[in-house]
Amino acid sequence: MTLKASYFSLIGLAETHLITWNADLQPAINRGRGLGIAWLPQGAGHNVRAWSELLVAVRALLPATTYPPPFDLEVQRRGQRIEQLWRETLRYRKNYAYLFEMRQIREATEWLLVNSHAL
Repeated sequence: MTLKASYFSLIGLAETHLITWNADLQPAINRGRGLGIAWLPQGAGHNVRAWSELLVAVRALLPATTYPPPFDLEVQRRGQRIEQLWRETLRYRKNYAYLFEMRQIREATEWLLVNSHAL
């Protein structure tokens, strides 16, 4: 949610804007695909990796908003790490994470939250 909120803020949507699939999420996903981001249809709105890549890519289009290196790579790295360990479909299965997986997800999520002001 932090990555999505950052993206929608970047493109100028107000915090109070009601995000809908047809008006907001699907166009963002289509934009990402147009920018070459691999965005699978299943669970598309929940793809943390793709949202992190979209945020970095769109910021790079506008020089005034480009992330400084290595912050840009770190945003993507955290999104990629989360994707390796969590997918939306896991919510519907009995699943037990290993402690090291939980630690890695927690670290990636904490980094995104701590840095949310800069996203």
